[in-house]
Amino acid sequence: MFWKRLKKDKGALLGLFIIGSTVILAILGPIIAPYDPYSQDLLKRREAPSSEHLLGLDPFGRDIASRLLYGAGNTLIAALVVVLIACFVGSMLGFIAGYYEGKIGTYIMRSMDILLAFPYFLLAILIVSVLGTGLRNAVLAIAIVNIPRYARVTRSSTLNVKNLLFVEAARAQGAGDKWIIINHIIPNSIAPIIILSTVGIASAIISTAALSFIGLGAQPPIAEWGLMLSEGRSYITSAPHISIFPGICIVLVVLGFNILGDGLRDALDPRLR
Repeated sequence: MFWKRLKKDKGALLGLFIIGSTVILAILGPIIAPYDPYSQDLLKRREAPSSEHLLGLDPFGRDIASRLLYGAGNTLIAALVVVLIACFVGSMLGFIAGYYEGKIGTYIMRSMDILLAFPYFLLAILIVSVLGTGLRNAVLAIAIVNIPRYARVTRSSTLNVKNLLFVEAARAQGAGDKWIIINHIIPNSIAPIIILSTVGIASAIISTAALSFIGLGAQPPIAEWGLMLSEGRSYITSAPHISIFPGICIVLVVLGFNILGDGLRDALDPRLR
């Protein structure tokens, strides 16, 4: 039923195609890349796209197409790790806060409110400044600032599910809290988490690229789309291709995850069945 509903949504299928194509290119990047992404030809720096270098060369004479292929893996893995950390920690806190409520739930959600009180990106910058620059620390910082989103959504779903009749029936039969959470609460609360995670990957791509753009994320010479975008900003008028192609890649992948998230929302919404 889910797949039948999803495949009727042309936008969701387009998003799935974009994401699938990007993942395949990221996996095959080291094999199909025409050049070494770190090999420099300083005599041809900032060369425009040509038959030899389809997307041109960057400020250090490196092939942009090759770096985009390698950078796809780094960008997607960073975003995926962000979502995995934020989703796991945030969901666990949300399940606990929603199921037990009381003082435990209050303490957890007030902690989440404190994190939400800070501007999202500024808090990420602050954490990276404390931990130090680098893609790994940028990923950790973005994951931390995303935890409250998952905690709030999970808690809301848990509060709706835990008072339903089948949960009350399981509790009346002597089922323990652990059994109820694993077999009833989590399966019936997972849909909004899946949707949020899909859209969250798009947000994580933008955030990691933004931190790399301002010099707090990926560091040279690593191939990462945000860093590549930053390397071309000084040549936006004389060699615009250096920034244009990484920017297009970011926009397309983010668009793919966003429209896929919209499709998943519609396909998983029981009110539309």
